[in-house]
Amino acid sequence: MTGAEVGRVTMLAIDDDRKYLDALFRDSRKLGIDLLQAASLEEGKEILEGAGGRSIAGIILDVECYRRRSDETPDSGFIIAATKYFTEKAPDTPLVAITGVQPLYDRYRKDFDGIWKVYRKGRDEAEMLRYLRERAFGLERVKVVHRYHDAVEIAGKYLGEDAAADLADCLIGMGETSPHRIRGTLANLRTLQERIYVALHGFRPDMVPEAFVVFRGKGEAGKSSVNVARILEHLKGNYDPKTQRYEGTIHIHHRSATYRFSEMVYKVTSDGIHALDGDGPAKPTRYTVQAVTFALLDLLLWLKETAGK
Repeated sequence: MTGAEVGRVTMLAIDDDRKYLDALFRDSRKLGIDLLQAASLEEGKEILEGAGGRSIAGIILDVECYRRRSDETPDSGFIIAATKYFTEKAPDTPLVAITGVQPLYDRYRKDFDGIWKVYRKGRDEAEMLRYLRERAFGLERVKVVHRYHDAVEIAGKYLGEDAAADLADCLIGMGETSPHRIRGTLANLRTLQERIYVALHGFRPDMVPEAFVVFRGKGEAGKSSVNVARILEHLKGNYDPKTQRYEGTIHIHHRSATYRFSEMVYKVTSDGIHALDGDGPAKPTRYTVQAVTFALLDLLLWLKETAGK
């Protein structure tokens, strides 16, 4: 679940009552919320730290719940431990609590006023879900995912949930000016391009032969990498500009936008990361990063088109 589908967001609910979670799941779907479920804090941590955790845009906590899978009774200290964990690991993610016990509702509504909202089971679910959805759509990362939903969806489908999250990070950070942020975004874009070719190898090995995605260099026994330079040469049919002849099958014409975008992402990410340490004309700016990011989006569209053939 990439959260890329327009009008939908992903949220997490932790509650030891499975029947209640199932009912909440059905209610959430009606409001465009895909609800991930956990019965303990331990399971909730695993989900947040897993491949799809970065797409979570809202968290619902039972006031009393299990801390570990092995627990036999709900822990009264669960809500404190869970609040501490999620506010540290996902500080921008909207967080609410819910309980079916009136004294606990009264207590935590007062004690945690201004930290998170408390709702009552069996009464406030619709209000709670509407509140979380409104907050979620105010998050910059959710706005970005929906703005570029087609590309993020392709990344999630063909490259994996973590790649979709990395792409979202690139889209969020492409306007940043700090060298640290520029370096990180360029590195992510380069990795995403490599993953495109690895995915392409899976369904079109004629376009990306195994030798180019399992490259072993000297002193790197057992270490795999992606030889982008050789892949690009192979894709354009090993074109020789001197003889103006092709030595292999032309998969992408060397003058096409797709090939030029591919070459741009490869060269600018490679050269740009090193040029950041100097002050020369090759030093990348935020506009450089934006140009490379949009070029990669086109490569993702090309990946989907190619996969469908």
